[in-house]
Amino acid sequence: MDQSSKLSVYFRALDVSDLERVHAWHNDWGLYEHLGGGFRWISLAAEDEWLRRRCTYSANEINLAICLSDTHEHIGNVYLRDIDWVARHAELHIFIGLPAHRGHGYGEAAMRRVVAHAFLDLGLQRLFLFVLVSNEPAVRLYRKCGFVQEGRLREHALKRGQPMDMLIMGILASEWKADDR
Repeated sequence: MDQSSKLSVYFRALDVSDLERVHAWHNDWGLYEHLGGGFRWISLAAEDEWLRRRCTYSANEINLAICLSDTHEHIGNVYLRDIDWVARHAELHIFIGLPAHRGHGYGEAAMRRVVAHAFLDLGLQRLFLFVLVSNEPAVRLYRKCGFVQEGRLREHALKRGQPMDMLIMGILASEWKADDR
């Protein structure tokens, strides 16, 4: 990865001013086709409540906006959830909100940056995530960033009325290459 792609995105804390954009993403059925969670319509009031909770300090989760370095446009979110400070692990969630921003290396840059943050700044020792088996671009990306398949949850998600398997993928600090920053 060259230096320019590493600098293509930066993080900032989610903010209540992100409400309209995040509400649109959470109501995008097409986005949820690729995510493990089920789709359901979210009202603006419910989204406002959710976002306000995510903007307050939490000892066990970090919620960040992924922004383009050149335009400062908020293009997606990344979350470290259920942080266990004793076992030193966290669950990772990431998405790029609009299809036009996918396939440009922003997801990879964000993944590399969040992994570096988790291991170097937070002192975590393991990150894990869940991904639909059918989301082949995401599985390839996670593998490229050093994640390995740790398990498979059979028929764990439901998409278009069909049960779908999910993979559990993880990376250990001891496996991670610091030059991936």
